Amino acid sequence: MYVILKRTLKDYESWKRIVSDGRVRKEKGSKGLNVYRSARNPNEVYIVAEWDDSKSYLDYLNVPEVQKSLAETGTTELIEVSDSFRLEA
Repeated sequence: MYVILKRTLKDYESWKRIVSDGRVRKEKGSKGLNVYRSARNPNEVYIVAEWDDSKSYLDYLNVPEVQKSLAETGTTELIEVSDSFRLEA
């Protein structure tokens, strides 16, 4: 399962230090993530994360230290995707 997030951060460098420690994400079923930083706004990022399933993702979001980190580092907007496809090069 993939989740796409848009985050407007208070401070990109501080957030990057926090998110780079993926221990809790991995314990909760994260298969990894890609982060894309906006060229126009350096504190805006887009995250494409892969999870085992929606339950593991929601369990991760309910971890108290994760909730605290999210609140301290900026806002999160979940981008809902109704369909996707992959094009090979």
